[in-house]
Amino acid sequence: MSFDVRTVKDLDEFSSAVFAIGQYFGMTPTEERMQRFLDQITAERMHAAWSDSSIVGGAGAFKFDLSVPGGDLPTAGVSVVGVYPTHRRRGVLRSLMRAQLDDAQERGEPLAALWASEETIYGRFGYGPAAFAGEIKLAHEYTSFAQQFEPEGTIRFLGPDEARDALPPVYERVRQLWPGMFSRDDLWWENREIKDPEERREGAGPKRWVAYERDGSIDGYAVYRHKFGFDEGSSTGELRVIEALAATPTAERDLWAYLLAIDWKATVSAFLLPPDHALFFLVATPRRLRYRMGDGLWVRLVDVGAALSGRQYAVDGAVVFDVHDDFCPWNEGRWKLEGGSAARTDEDADIALSAQSLGSAYLGGVSFSSLARAGRADERKDGALMRADALFRWDRHPWCPEIF
Repeated sequence: MSFDVRTVKDLDEFSSAVFAIGQYFGMTPTEERMQRFLDQITAERMHAAWSDSSIVGGAGAFKFDLSVPGGDLPTAGVSVVGVYPTHRRRGVLRSLMRAQLDDAQERGEPLAALWASEETIYGRFGYGPAAFAGEIKLAHEYTSFAQQFEPEGTIRFLGPDEARDALPPVYERVRQLWPGMFSRDDLWWENREIKDPEERREGAGPKRWVAYERDGSIDGYAVYRHKFGFDEGSSTGELRVIEALAATPTAERDLWAYLLAIDWKATVSAFLLPPDHALFFLVATPRRLRYRMGDGLWVRLVDVGAALSGRQYAVDGAVVFDVHDDFCPWNEGRWKLEGGSAARTDEDADIALSAQSLGSAYLGGVSFSSLARAGRADERKDGALMRADALFRWDRHPWCPEIF
């Protein structure tokens, strides 16, 4: 079955496409939410699939830069993807992905990235899980730190207007240190980080913003909610940490010490923490964090040459990849990475792998050796996996602190 896939023209078509996504997720997007999406995913980045005269699926993409090891690259931030249940398994999603990746290539975006609603969907289109994150739920009685210390900075509350000005510079400082984080423009900050409609609170109180200051500089911030609860004379409440970012180790320590020490709660929860978060070594009983990790950001190299040339590498060296990419055939073939730059080559391959596997390894959080052990990469020359691992390794696990 063939479908007509094109970008939407106006809010009505955009709304119809988003309604298809709502059908998939079992939700009905509000008019306010659709307008918010249209403000950030412009009509020209929202693809829809038509069957006859009806929209039966949609897929959008935010425009942002993604932090990669040692740099930043323009990226298609794929989101709001869905197909009507009446048209599932008929190639609608494949048609949408085809149009979307063609569009990203034409725009010169070397990467595409997404959070997968279902982990079995996007590998066939060349996306690989590249960054991981997990949730914690820590009981109040286990919030003590392993080592005693005196805070070196101060914490103060911010109102929405002050948060709007104070948080973005800190976020950018952190983003430059951590691969996998996407840029946030003013609209993103306003719509996603500052606005606090009741529908997002899930029974908890309003957002609280705090800044961590030291020597006249704001080096960190936290955003959280407090859910009230009381039973038999004790608190059953929950402190929900939405985001806590710090540009220095001291700021990170002091921020989390503040959050864990807040009174009138039974538990502290945080939804997205990287597997190398400092909290595992700060608290006295890390086992009690009950950390549960899952896949986070999925990455797709739209342009292999530009993507490999657009990040830095931990050591000098060279490796030749034989990339299999039948969905984006312009990437198919052998690429030599040397001196921080990648170009096509006729040399024999060191490692053969799929676009999906290369996407997983790209940010440095998944080793080529682990991919090979899972049958996802083939070492053609002895020592090539170890050499590639050394090249791509970075000092932090990639991390994306927000679902988009």
